[in-house]
Amino acid sequence: MVDKSLKDFAIGFETKGANLYLSLASKTTNILGKRLFYSLAQQEIQHAALFDTVEYKFLEKNKLKKVVEDIESTLKEFWIHAKKTEIKKQDPHFKGYELAIEMEKQSISAYQEFLLKTKDENEKEFLTWIIEEEKKHLEALQNVYYYLTETEDWLQSEESKVWNWMNQ
Repeated sequence: MVDKSLKDFAIGFETKGANLYLSLASKTTNILGKRLFYSLAQQEIQHAALFDTVEYKFLEKNKLKKVVEDIESTLKEFWIHAKKTEIKKQDPHFKGYELAIEMEKQSISAYQEFLLKTKDENEKEFLTWIIEEEKKHLEALQNVYYYLTETEDWLQSEESKVWNWMNQ
């Protein structure tokens, strides 16, 4: 049986995230920000849909990867085709990144709490996967935000977390 409180929380939180990302995408004129926010909105909708199915706990990790495309791959493909000289000239809507970063941190924390409480091994595996997905969202937001603000934090981040392909 699906833990109703987890399901309700997750669908509500993922929907809130999708709505925030759609709003942020519509407010920014920055093409990189638009791609990031629309991609994250799409993934949050996919996450909500997964939580809304009884079978979500029984999906294998390789099937989950097929359902939700990797955010870094999505943005890297966009990056290859974008005119990088134009990206920083457009309004990046920095406050939106700060809101989104906080929301992703909250989702990671909440899902970690659910992970600690559950006894169901399938649910643990699924929650571990969703936490990793949310960490990827946080990483994407931080990388784009730091790139656009040219902050030293981006350059000082761990090699594994910085998208070095953005420096090219």
